[in-house]
Amino acid sequence: MRTSLSVQLALRFLKSKRYGALAKFISIATTSGICVGVCALILGLSAMNGFEKELNNRVLSLIPAGEIKAYDNGGFHNVDQDIETIRQTPHVTAVSPVISINGAFSSGTQFAPAAVMGIDLENEGKVIKLENFMNCRITVLNNDDELPKVILGNGIAKKLNLKTGDEINLSSINAEVANNGLSSVTVNTFRIAGIFKTGGQIDGNLAFINIESAREISGLSHPNTFHIGVDNMLEAREIINEATAYVRDAHDVSVWMDTQGKLYSDIHMVRTIMYIAMILVIAVSCFNIVSNLIMAVSEKRHEIAILMTMGASKKLIVRSFTLMGIFSAVRGCIYGTILGCLLSYFTPYVTSHFKQWFGIELLNEDIYFINYVPSQLQVFDVVIVVFCAILMSFLASVYPAKRASKIQPAQELNI
Repeated sequence: MRTSLSVQLALRFLKSKRYGALAKFISIATTSGICVGVCALILGLSAMNGFEKELNNRVLSLIPAGEIKAYDNGGFHNVDQDIETIRQTPHVTAVSPVISINGAFSSGTQFAPAAVMGIDLENEGKVIKLENFMNCRITVLNNDDELPKVILGNGIAKKLNLKTGDEINLSSINAEVANNGLSSVTVNTFRIAGIFKTGGQIDGNLAFINIESAREISGLSHPNTFHIGVDNMLEAREIINEATAYVRDAHDVSVWMDTQGKLYSDIHMVRTIMYIAMILVIAVSCFNIVSNLIMAVSEKRHEIAILMTMGASKKLIVRSFTLMGIFSAVRGCIYGTILGCLLSYFTPYVTSHFKQWFGIELLNEDIYFINYVPSQLQVFDVVIVVFCAILMSFLASVYPAKRASKIQPAQELNI
């Protein structure tokens, strides 16, 4: 019964027509501030979730969790034994031998440097998701033709103005062809079998060919790289260090964090900064609740005194004014949550058409791996944001509510 009465009093005070103009303005400003803070925080966190999702689905789809590169120019000599050793390591999902070649593609007078991966088609697909962003099947690299096949990154094809079916030259070093004791550069012609596009720098410096073709143009009889897949990307370094402890040949180990970890760290850093900044915005809005309630107490001193003479306890007064502040926050949270969820839902569509509508390019596709702002709304983030806003509103309401309970009825009613 007491709880019901305190709720009724809080709602009556909140909707009172005798509420002063300044108090009403502060009340509206408080609700608006909480609404904007909640909306901005939901929108920002959804964008960070979207960037993280796109990073995992795009960039990490074409980058193995880890790479082992042989120091010996001849590659790894105990390939089968090394693969079996790595594969038996806990949390390793797949291993694929690769011949990695540094070279330059050319067409006419245009050149484009690239890292060419000679891949084992059966095993490489278990390590990285090649076909998710290709306009062809990976098996096209096995097709018999007078020319070997290559799958190019979209950035290379765009730079050289080439398309599927065109011929392209690859200049690379062949260890078997010697010129006065030095390895010589050889030029081999390939036919473009397909193009992959993830966006960003990967498209401009990566290409795939069959491992047999890589053996022929490099002169290597053994793979010089192992690509490793793991079941937990965040623990890739520890897993791969354990997996490579018994590899006999001298080697160098690198994981995806060495090349793309900065981007991943930046996303989490921005997420943390956004939490702090937006919670401070909500906190400032909640402090307006203190001013709003103090003014409400000043205007309702006479009513409070009457309630206390009728038997209302101090606890009832405290609960009533505390609920009054919380109701203001809840109203702002409802508006902010609805607005934030709607904006999060439409953000990818709007930002992807920004250039078409306004002539403004938000994200340069040649630099970033996407050209729009992604968004992924998560219920957990919404719950945390709303909970923090209401909690801070409760804390801000306690002091004015206690001040209201200290009013002396005799003084207010001139008894």
